[in-house]
Amino acid sequence: MIAGGAVMELSGLWDAGGAAIVLCGTLLATVLASGSRETLAASRAILSLFTRRFDYETARAEIAHDVEAMRRDGVVRASPVASTDREIASATDALVRGRSLRNLVAVHEEFQQQRVRSRKAALAPIRHAAEMAPVFGMAGTLFALSQMTLAEGAEGQLPGAIGMAILTTLYGLLLAHLVLHPLARVLERRMLAEEADRERLIEWLAGQLSESCPKASVHRLEKAG
Repeated sequence: MIAGGAVMELSGLWDAGGAAIVLCGTLLATVLASGSRETLAASRAILSLFTRRFDYETARAEIAHDVEAMRRDGVVRASPVASTDREIASATDALVRGRSLRNLVAVHEEFQQQRVRSRKAALAPIRHAAEMAPVFGMAGTLFALSQMTLAEGAEGQLPGAIGMAILTTLYGLLLAHLVLHPLARVLERRMLAEEADRERLIEWLAGQLSESCPKASVHRLEKAG
């Protein structure tokens, strides 16, 4: 009996019309405010949560053999490392072609700037949606209140209008604070963790290859730092 009552109470917390107002309104306002570039960046970032992120130990293990060959034979006779990561491949290619650690760091910094822009573009729509969700929760409440006058003359419809007015506000708050704000924080932490791992790998590479590069290029790198 208690279980049945609990199910009935939970079912009373669902209002399809109110949920549609909050979800569709929030989505539409976010897309219109953000534009296609930021919306696409946010979509890619969310999808990336279901893939394995860049990992320092894995990336280091993948290139360790080639880096050891560079240390042994010198950068002048070396080939770019075989890496599935585009940044590592590009950075080491620049290192070999320019025979300078400065080139390695320059390419890394270019990719780093791209990631910063991508991070800002991806997080902006999600944070905007988190701001819009309570607004459309209130919009749903106002819509429900506007229906009360019509419902007063219809038996049994007034309680439904009152319920929708309350639930849409609840939906907006839950969407903002239990979904969108946490999602933005999860994405940001993941992106910053990747950034830290990439920075750590470049520092390791520079340390491993500093003796294999011409002394002049190492000196220039130290002055740039």
